[in-house]
Amino acid sequence: MMLIHPGKNAFEQAIKHILHATSSIEIQMFIWRDDVIGNQLLDALIVAAQKGIHIHIKKDLFGSIFEKSEENKQSMFHKTKHLYTSIYAFMIDHMYQDSRKPKGYKQNPNPKVAVLKTYPNVKIETTMLKDHTKYYIFDEEILLIGGVNVEDKEFDKDIQGRRYKDYMVLIENREIVAHFKARLNGLAYNPSLKIEFITNHHDKEAKKILPTRISGANQQIIMHMAYFGAKKANKAILAALKKGIKMDILTSEISNLQNDYNRKLLKKFYQAGATIYLYPGLVHAKALLIDDQVIVGSVNLNRAAFDKLGECSIMIVDTNMKQSFLDAHDTLKQASHLVSSLKDLTYKPLTAFFESLVS
Repeated sequence: MMLIHPGKNAFEQAIKHILHATSSIEIQMFIWRDDVIGNQLLDALIVAAQKGIHIHIKKDLFGSIFEKSEENKQSMFHKTKHLYTSIYAFMIDHMYQDSRKPKGYKQNPNPKVAVLKTYPNVKIETTMLKDHTKYYIFDEEILLIGGVNVEDKEFDKDIQGRRYKDYMVLIENREIVAHFKARLNGLAYNPSLKIEFITNHHDKEAKKILPTRISGANQQIIMHMAYFGAKKANKAILAALKKGIKMDILTSEISNLQNDYNRKLLKKFYQAGATIYLYPGLVHAKALLIDDQVIVGSVNLNRAAFDKLGECSIMIVDTNMKQSFLDAHDTLKQASHLVSSLKDLTYKPLTAFFESLVS
């Protein structure tokens, strides 16, 4: 069992296991951009398909909103225009304008996708799932799960030059993989397990489990978190701080989305006693250490994660995993700005309001 970071190392693991798979590969992905790393994974999958490996890819159409509004604006699996996602992509593109992005939304064809689809052992679903989950399963015994989408900015930097920080967890255990799939199919949550999953696939577990875990902390909370805003999460954070729990929050100095709304909430958490670190790159992670339990996955602490999207995070009680996360935290906080006054958390109230409506 390994905590894998940053995204570059996650992609190395993904490609290695794609090429070494002997029977099956399952991938569920929110964003899969038609860029360098996106094509590297595609090339590896074509090699696997040629060997007769059964491949099942679930690529969420909803994620194409961000594929077509950010970075190179090229989607790997959603080249055709879709009215609903096109409207949202237009809104996000104009809300977060950047002269370094290409103009317009024209999609460049990628013949390699058509090649992959020709294999009878390959199934690709590209429907509207509204599922933010990211995972790979290899040969029914290896699980790679976390917050890393397939896009160049997760490999290294975004178009603004910000280095991305994110996590995946690699587990090689057939029983854990079977349990994970059973949880996705409706098996009840079991809080007594040392390895368990939070999933929104059949119930809104994120809004029930995470606030309870946060407010129920006994010693410490460390969070590396991209986005905030869910009311239950906000209340749980403030409740934990009120009872004296030591809390470190590490997030982006300037976020790619809902930056002003994040800062509005961070200001409240800081005033309540949280220690806040602003990382100069982009913290895309959704990772927490609550006492001895490490939680890593796709679940942000915003309304989208709690109320709107399918999500999944893995919850692990393990000494080595805890130490790996603490080591990562020590490294990142050394590279971050420690908030020392409210002046460090200025924000635009009007922008924060509009961001809160879509967070």
